[in-house]
Amino acid sequence: MQKIIQQLSNQIARINEVEDITRLKLEMQEELSRLAMEVDIIDFKLQRALKDKNVVNSLLTKTSEDLKRALQKQENQAEMLNILLDTIPALVYFKDSDLRYQVVNKAFIEFSGFARTAVIGKTLKEVFHHYLPEGRYLALEKQVIKDGSFFYNVEELVEQNEKKIWVHTNIAPVRSKEGKIIGLIGISWDISSQKSYEQQLRHARDMAEEGVRIKDQFLTNMSHEIRTPLNGIIGMAEILRQTSLQKNQKDYLTSLLNSAQHLMGLIEDVFEFSAIETGKYKPEEDKFSLTKLLDQVKEEFKNETDNKGIKIQVNIDKRLPQLFIGDKGSLRIVLRNLLSNAIKFTHEGHVALIVKPEKSLKNSRLTIRFEVKDTGIGIKDVYINKIFESFSQVDISTTKNYQGTGLGLAISKRLVEIMKGKIGVQSAEGKGSVFWFVIPLKAEIPEEEAFDESRIIELLKEFRILMVEDNLINQKISKVILEKSGCKLDVANNGKEGLEKYKENPYDLILMDIQMPVMDGLEATRQIRQFEKKQGERHAFIVALTANAMESDREKAKESGMDGFIAKPFNPKELLKILHDFIIKE
Repeated sequence: MQKIIQQLSNQIARINEVEDITRLKLEMQEELSRLAMEVDIIDFKLQRALKDKNVVNSLLTKTSEDLKRALQKQENQAEMLNILLDTIPALVYFKDSDLRYQVVNKAFIEFSGFARTAVIGKTLKEVFHHYLPEGRYLALEKQVIKDGSFFYNVEELVEQNEKKIWVHTNIAPVRSKEGKIIGLIGISWDISSQKSYEQQLRHARDMAEEGVRIKDQFLTNMSHEIRTPLNGIIGMAEILRQTSLQKNQKDYLTSLLNSAQHLMGLIEDVFEFSAIETGKYKPEEDKFSLTKLLDQVKEEFKNETDNKGIKIQVNIDKRLPQLFIGDKGSLRIVLRNLLSNAIKFTHEGHVALIVKPEKSLKNSRLTIRFEVKDTGIGIKDVYINKIFESFSQVDISTTKNYQGTGLGLAISKRLVEIMKGKIGVQSAEGKGSVFWFVIPLKAEIPEEEAFDESRIIELLKEFRILMVEDNLINQKISKVILEKSGCKLDVANNGKEGLEKYKENPYDLILMDIQMPVMDGLEATRQIRQFEKKQGERHAFIVALTANAMESDREKAKESGMDGFIAKPFNPKELLKILHDFIIKE
């Protein structure tokens, strides 16, 4: 403005004429107009600036408040995160790419025994001075930083405060927005209590397994010790029955045999139940004739039914095939148990064994229904639901009229279930009972040569047989039975003696006891097989003829190289059947 006034003063000083005054007046008017416009503009700008200042001040105030709220929110979130981390009972930590701690939670601080400030920026070994050198965790951390690997369920034994602690850890990489690995996060748990519990469980398992092993060994020994003398009793009684006896002597002998067979049944129940309970019972599928099996089971009860004056009626549906593939051994046990019960509780009338197809015969896999009906005393309703329980008996009074362990039906139920079948009973007191079970069996087309007992006996005459048996009574019984066939029989008193006899002159058939002094039957069999292989001798048939009748004994016999297994006391026909299977096929 001062500049403009100075310009006007200069112009006035230069006025000389009236014309100059007029011109100057016009110029001054124009300049004043321009100045007035500039003043208006300046005033407008001033007012605008004042308004902008107010807006800026308002924006600055709002921005400051927003920043305060954002900072407060961040502080709250950080506090919540710290509370969350400190609430977690596990050790949580974040490390940078140099593997130095940047964030740790309360549990980590308590575990380390240091203040948080003493941990931040430190490495693992700087915090845990006694970190065990065999640990692999350090190498895993480096790999996470190197290639972004994840590691879960890492278990290590660490030492802290003179105490060894088991730690379970998961570690994972942490990446920036650009995807660059900037560190790792880890979570660790103290699992020392769990490890201690696992150790206790392993110890308890080992103790339990040792108990089972001792129990199995005890049962094996008991089986051998009981069956051996029982084999002598039954064998001698059978030999005696073939001699000339008076009527009362025959009656005494029949009672003796019945008692011995009853005792053998009790022993079988106990051992079978034990094998099933411990999971040692292994079903074996084989080809068998259903008709022959039923006839054999029926024959087992001939003396008992003759003494009671009752009959066993066997009815087989004619549509059923002759041969099946299935667990013959388990089926025999179930049928034997059901028939034994029916005969035991039937005093007059009959017992019927009925076999028929449960479903269509279109497929080779059939569901067969077996029924054992009797006209006996029946079962009260109160006992029906628990009749298949272990040690359950209908007659529980102190004046028992019926003998038994209460295991037969429990064993039958377990075996039927093992064969993937079902079992049940219908009965009414005083009206008899019907025990039934259904199992799947596969029909088999007959292709094997029929078992001809007379032919096997004829072939035996050409056989050289070696019996390896340490019990003198069992030697006598087996000699009487086998020498009737006209075969050549030699006897060895233990496995070592049997091995030497075989090496001198190989035999066609060897009947081998398992439990013997000097050398047992299993080792003798193994050495015989080695000798055959080395010398190029033909395969001799070795059949275990032993009082060791547990399922584990059968497996050991098979593993040693034996071809068959017969439990004492043995039926001569069982031996002939094994000879048929192994020799006739050869």
